[in-house]
Amino acid sequence: MQGYLIPKAAVVTELEIKHSRFITSLKPVCSLDEHQQHIAECQHKWPGASHYCSAAVAGPPHDGQRYAMSDDGEPSGTAGRPMLNVLLKQEVAELSVVVTRYFGGIKLGTGGLQRAYSQATVEVLQAAVFIEKKVRKAAYIHYDYADQKIVSHWLAQYDALTEQQDFAAGIKLQLAVAESDFSDLAEALKNATQGRVELKEC
Repeated sequence: MQGYLIPKAAVVTELEIKHSRFITSLKPVCSLDEHQQHIAECQHKWPGASHYCSAAVAGPPHDGQRYAMSDDGEPSGTAGRPMLNVLLKQEVAELSVVVTRYFGGIKLGTGGLQRAYSQATVEVLQAAVFIEKKVRKAAYIHYDYADQKIVSHWLAQYDALTEQQDFAAGIKLQLAVAESDFSDLAEALKNATQGRVELKEC
């Protein structure tokens, strides 16, 4: 996996279907606890609603341990599951979506509810701005002070993040390197230092 899309910021959209209001709130989250907090925030912000249905992909995509969904009193399978299906189909991650429904007096039926909650989720995703999050792996390098300028240059070129550094007889860096860049960065460091600096996986 090279990387995945995450929301840059929270966003709210609104939809009306047969007099029912569907207020959809999207928020970046990194855990299921944050997803639960988001639901509580929506309940506080829009009190007295009929339902607060929700879905979340609270970690990387394809990490089923961090999926969540809730129909919150709507007929089973008519809200949370359709919402989660939209998120999984779009392959977005680290986000929570809550649809607050104020019932308008006209029943939509199970098919109508599934379409309404799916549409509400699609619309909030369209309104959101997404950025790519790189999948990184842990790595480390040792080098002499004489090579610091060259090493710093190539680490910046490949957006390698320094997690830990140790300055002693030489310099030791613990890094987080994008998986897709690992081989290229290793080769660049090796070539630029005539083989003195070797990038290794932790």
